[in-house]
Amino acid sequence: MRIGRVLLVLMVFLLPFIVWFLLSLGKNHYKSLPKLGPYEVHGKGDTVWHRLPDFTLFNQDSVPFTADSLRGWIHVAGYFFTRCPGICPRLSASMQSIQGYLEGTSARVRLVSYTVDPVHDRPQVLRVYGERYGADFSRWTFVTGPETTLYRLAVKGYLIPVDKAVDTTQGELGYVHSDMLVLVDPELRIRGFYSGLDSSQVKRLRDDINLLLIEYASRPK
Repeated sequence: MRIGRVLLVLMVFLLPFIVWFLLSLGKNHYKSLPKLGPYEVHGKGDTVWHRLPDFTLFNQDSVPFTADSLRGWIHVAGYFFTRCPGICPRLSASMQSIQGYLEGTSARVRLVSYTVDPVHDRPQVLRVYGERYGADFSRWTFVTGPETTLYRLAVKGYLIPVDKAVDTTQGELGYVHSDMLVLVDPELRIRGFYSGLDSSQVKRLRDDINLLLIEYASRPK
């Protein structure tokens, strides 16, 4: 009886490592996340999926932040603004929880929060806001810049709605933005959308980050 209990305990502790090993054997042994968004079929059936476009913005330290800043990294992106009285604190708390989950793990994952209110959210404002949420700026970047670039990147790049309400009584202080967090692979292709207000979807996002890490584990950065 005692031996059986010992074996049971060992199986409980070893099962996660066994699963990880089986998943890491090759791409045919794990679930692959879909690629999302529009696509084109070229040549002999080659599919070219939607990717983030080139852009130039600035981070919380006024350093240029571009598409190349994200190329080669798995990243999670979302839109917010620092004066937001409604959903933004919850979205930032979700990003904070993801940062905590990633702490001590792969440095191949980045978090990016884009403001929809760049007139107010200048770099120094973003830095103070990030510090309020305990942001590790080597992993979690806050981004501002020209409004047209920020909005175009949301709609044409991340495929999420961002706009200014004509009637400022609508939205939050006149801004309309999605509660979606977007998972993007190192080739700048969208791999998932998740509500940052739903704890179960945030958990699924964490799980899907792990799937992408496995998918790209054997590829050089």
